[in-house]
Amino acid sequence: MEKTNHPIGAFFIMAELRPEQQKALNDVKNAYASGFRAPILCAPTGAGKTFMASKIISSAIKKGKRVWFLVHLNEILEDTATRLSQSGIDFGFIAAGRKMNMLKQVQLVSVQTAARRTFEIYPDLVIVDECHLAVASTYKKVLQSVGNPFLLGLTGTPRRLDGRGLNEMFDVIIKTQSTRDLIQSGRLAPIKYYAPYVPELKKIKITRGDYALDELKSAMDKTSVTGDTVKHYKEKCDGRRAVAFCVNIEHAQHAAEMFRASGYSAVAISGDSTKEERRSAMDGLRSGKIQVVCNCQLWVAGVDVPNIECVILLRPSKSLTFYLQAIGRGLRLANGKNCLTVLDHAGLIFEHGPPDMEREWSLEAKKKGSSAPPVRQCPKCFAAHAPAPVCPECGYVYEQKKRFSSDQPVDGELDEIDMRQAAALERLAKRKEMIAKKAEQGRAK
Repeated sequence: MEKTNHPIGAFFIMAELRPEQQKALNDVKNAYASGFRAPILCAPTGAGKTFMASKIISSAIKKGKRVWFLVHLNEILEDTATRLSQSGIDFGFIAAGRKMNMLKQVQLVSVQTAARRTFEIYPDLVIVDECHLAVASTYKKVLQSVGNPFLLGLTGTPRRLDGRGLNEMFDVIIKTQSTRDLIQSGRLAPIKYYAPYVPELKKIKITRGDYALDELKSAMDKTSVTGDTVKHYKEKCDGRRAVAFCVNIEHAQHAAEMFRASGYSAVAISGDSTKEERRSAMDGLRSGKIQVVCNCQLWVAGVDVPNIECVILLRPSKSLTFYLQAIGRGLRLANGKNCLTVLDHAGLIFEHGPPDMEREWSLEAKKKGSSAPPVRQCPKCFAAHAPAPVCPECGYVYEQKKRFSSDQPVDGELDEIDMRQAAALERLAKRKEMIAKKAEQGRAK
């Protein structure tokens, strides 16, 4: 992508920012000053992406520039509207059911609405929320219709399920604190992770990079699986506010029914639910009137309910973005909340690794066959490492366990996968790499 000088690169206000946020905005500013025109600010849940973006918007307003904030979900639209208002930013809407005022410098824009309209007033900068979606044709159509302005992408997971590279639209990634950094600094809740069930997925077809939903529904929407989920929720999170991620609408409805049959207040929502139903579910979860929200096609982004203490994973997926975003719904801090408990009945930790592991992001297309390291935990020294019959740290010999299938939920004690030990996996990998390099150097001599 051709680099060019950015016209708003000096519009930054740093007041009220944490040091790491100020550094992130300095890095964005320097990227523009270096000639990049479409950086991505990569920041996980809790890092304050919208807050940092509001500082950029406020600076641009003072210089008379026009800014669009582009979103794809109504929940994100409403949440962003609240946050911009709290920052004292005046804005208009380009969204269905909202009165338009194109004279306002800042516009909060629904990408679906913008794709159906033509515009005479163009923005100088477009901030693209959840920008890993932005290489889709709808986004490209919108941006081309307003003269391909300068961009700022916001996401915690700059990777697409279909493997396409984000370099189709963006030109540099600006990293901020990781999820692990934020947990260790006390800005996000620590994670207790349980994986009591590993579904058998070898026979499930892969369609467009992910498991075929119809076959996945048959594998996951079973009384034995959902009953086991309710059992473990009662054991580990009894009555605490939870969100469950399901395969499809029917699966979500069945899961909600089983939670209600066990005495919990639970509802099911989906992309087909009305705005009122979706808002009611979120408000009920915030107030505590609803204990469990079972959802599909929703709530992977745009949901800010810090009171969520439990995330239930009932949908296996090849998507790292889905996995990390789903867990992110429960990572925010709240009064009386000690941790986030994850009940993984989809085997996602074995597909993608611990949610707080350090990851290297790239704008390039994903290489085929690449995957996160699998996870095993030693019960003696708590080392986390790649699957092996013997622990490489202490020599503990693992018992041979029966392989579980979707028809054989795990009984007995529910063992925690301790997130505090996630770093051990990376240390082990680095140690092996160092040993291999030294051996290679010795052979060279």
